[in-house]
Amino acid sequence: TEIDRLSAEIEKEGVFIGSYAINPMNGERMPIYVADYVLMTYGTGAIMGVPAHDIRDFAFAKRHGLAIPVVVAPPGWDGEDLEEAYLDEG
Repeated sequence: TEIDRLSAEIEKEGVFIGSYAINPMNGERMPIYVADYVLMTYGTGAIMGVPAHDIRDFAFAKRHGLAIPVVVAPPGWDGEDLEEAYLDEG
């Protein structure tokens, strides 16, 4: 259900489909996963992930050993791995 997908308490599941998308900004390959926590009522159909800045994406990335690039740095951040998603302004 939508409520289950929103829950931070339920483990986020997903499967790597064996394909990659190319980030047009830096040319890096990004693995494509099918996940069980996508919200059907949010967005336009293009799925994205921001694990450093979304609680559910962070949990999914940790579970699957994915990179967690920081886009908006916390004040005083020195480059160390985040312990949780950073949700505030940078």
